[in-house]
Amino acid sequence: MKTKLATFLTLASLSAFAGDLLMPAPTAAAAAVGSKVLDPKEGYLYVRFLTSDTDMTHTNAVTPGLGFGYRRLTGDGALDISMSGNGSDRFRKAFWTLPKASYLRYFTPDKEESFYGGGGMAWGGVHNRKGNEFVGLIPSATVGYEFLHKSTALGFTELTVSMPAVPVYKEGKTMGPIAEISVGAGF
Repeated sequence: MKTKLATFLTLASLSAFAGDLLMPAPTAAAAAVGSKVLDPKEGYLYVRFLTSDTDMTHTNAVTPGLGFGYRRLTGDGALDISMSGNGSDRFRKAFWTLPKASYLRYFTPDKEESFYGGGGMAWGGVHNRKGNEFVGLIPSATVGYEFLHKSTALGFTELTVSMPAVPVYKEGKTMGPIAEISVGAGF
């Protein structure tokens, strides 16, 4: 009797949720409200794994890093607010930005995959083992490729070149540009 009751309850609960599983996903037309179509994804949070050197003109070793951000989609482009950092005790160097604001323009925004490019400004710092330090404004230029652009989870890869420009604190020689290569995932 217990087995029959358990089987009956299992089948009843599965059939109650089966209707939800068999319903087709809503289309863009079904999401229309008046003359406006709702966009399910207006922005996303992301995490990115990066590597860079603290001075491209005197490259001796690259260091791994991590970044977090939010990318708000706006027509053909996106406003990107992020923070990142990398460094190594072994090589005694570090590069960080907090916050960094960028505008990125997608070359084919209506496709699932798109190249993009843009620029931005960050508050950040650089330190290397030669005793050179910089804290201040750091402008940057970015080129990248985003795939699965219209889905709920997406990926991207990008190259960012930054140049310490306006120091609030500086010690030692002026540092050259910094190149970051990163791979990220957004949700």
